Amino acid sequence: MAEIFGILNITTDSFSDGGKFLNPEDAIQQGTKLLQEGADWLDVSGQSSNIEATLVTEEEEWRRVEPVIRHFVPKGVRISLDSFRPAVQKKGIEAGVRCLNDITGFTYEGDRSFLKHSIEKHPELKLIIMHSHNRNIAKYKSDLTPEKVVKKVQTFFRDRRSELISLGIPETALYFDPGMGFFLSEDPMVSFQVLQELEILKLEFPQLMVGVSRKSFLGNALGNLPIADREFATLACELHLIRYKIPLIRTHNVLKLRQAEKIWNLCQDRE
Repeated sequence: MAEIFGILNITTDSFSDGGKFLNPEDAIQQGTKLLQEGADWLDVSGQSSNIEATLVTEEEEWRRVEPVIRHFVPKGVRISLDSFRPAVQKKGIEAGVRCLNDITGFTYEGDRSFLKHSIEKHPELKLIIMHSHNRNIAKYKSDLTPEKVVKKVQTFFRDRRSELISLGIPETALYFDPGMGFFLSEDPMVSFQVLQELEILKLEFPQLMVGVSRKSFLGNALGNLPIADREFATLACELHLIRYKIPLIRTHNVLKLRQAEKIWNLCQDRE
């Protein structure tokens, strides 16, 4: 079964739920709900990666996520910190975060020497390397096409794997997210090409995380479907991930995915 990362955005401008959970009490309540629905991890973010997002200060980013981390870590909840700033990542690990989900693939400027020491101290720490066509918050214009996207993602993953291993990070700690939607291209077929070639990516990078929840490419493929109406499309896509045994899935709606996963598994021939 996949490990499910329940998305908890503590931001003003996340594309799906910006502003809903800025209050720490609201964020904790939503985190509790995600866990009750079956999340294995809470993926907490204080800086939106929405294509229209603006950068907040490191201090503000940490101020948003710290109360949630401090609340859940003592309860034994596994927290993933969705942040690309080394200073925020370091604070997160010190506060008990055991997964760093980095949309820049650990390319953002700053000192990352703390990673080696952190993994030596916490061998269970996961580092998720996400691909983005511009190695940062997604932008509209991309030169990726369906024909070359998977090779580009593979090249990026190889480069980042090599550099992190050279820093003393064990390969077993590395997970890989191909990025979807605007992280790849405004053309939805680029994202669908990645989904069609998951088996190719898995051959070299079996420790994959994929997040398709409510993404732009789903809405665009269905005639600019509004975000609120993308739940069925999301679930269809997530069942595709289950079919290909993707080990980590990141989603907004944990309950629907857990229910669908159970029914999917019951439908499979056990022989």
